Amino acid sequence: MPESLNFYLNRIGKIPLMTADEEIHLGSIIREWHQHANPSTALEKRGRRAMNRMIQANLRLAVSVCRHYHGRAKQLAVDPMDLIQSANIGLIRAVELFDPCRGYRFSTYAYWWIKHGIMRYFHDYAGTIRLPAHVVETAIKAQALSRDRGASMPLSEVAEQLSISSERLNFVLDRYSSCRTLSLDQELGGVDSDGCLGDLVASSSPDHGNEDYSWIHSEIARLDKHERHVLACRYGQQSIQSLAKTAEQLGITKAKAQRIEQRALQHLRQRLTPMI
Repeated sequence: MPESLNFYLNRIGKIPLMTADEEIHLGSIIREWHQHANPSTALEKRGRRAMNRMIQANLRLAVSVCRHYHGRAKQLAVDPMDLIQSANIGLIRAVELFDPCRGYRFSTYAYWWIKHGIMRYFHDYAGTIRLPAHVVETAIKAQALSRDRGASMPLSEVAEQLSISSERLNFVLDRYSSCRTLSLDQELGGVDSDGCLGDLVASSSPDHGNEDYSWIHSEIARLDKHERHVLACRYGQQSIQSLAKTAEQLGITKAKAQRIEQRALQHLRQRLTPMI
């Protein structure tokens, strides 16, 4: 165990836990502070003291939730303290939103927020390439299904369980796998290999001159004329034109131009497959 982690665990282990009555009392103070339109200095000080007490008393809860993700953190070479910090961010959010009037214990409510903080950390920082959160979640669910049902489970069956197409699942798993690379210096074929992954990266700039974008142009042609006109004005020039200028050029309001653009982009996202 790293010395910094051992020191941290020893420190938080000495902080006394809260009773149920103390949870209600402190939670009520925090809620009163946050809901007050113009809190006094005294109320703000009381609210901050209550927040600090609730956060510190539940730091061990955040660590215990982190233990459920120890294997995944180790696989991704995540620093344990970074993982704990992400859990603490979720804990702080739980303290801010906790409503003691609902009758449940704070630990029950905070567990979801702590887990959310950890998962957000994995989504945003644990890979070399950042993928959208829903892509990572789909890949994780697919891997969990494969582990539970056996490695021989067909991809089509996994996709059916997740209510998505096999093409999209294959695409998501491919992208998720490709972003797991930790370093371009890692050896190819083991530690005795003569080369590393970085040797496969071309040194010269790739030639994009012959790329075929007909697939997206055909989808744009399927949009209605208003959507096509807005996209053409916004993105059809050398630089992106502002919404205000687009609206002025088309003789409509900025708000309407924005609604048309959002509708057009949504249609494109739905039609392009595999969807990400």
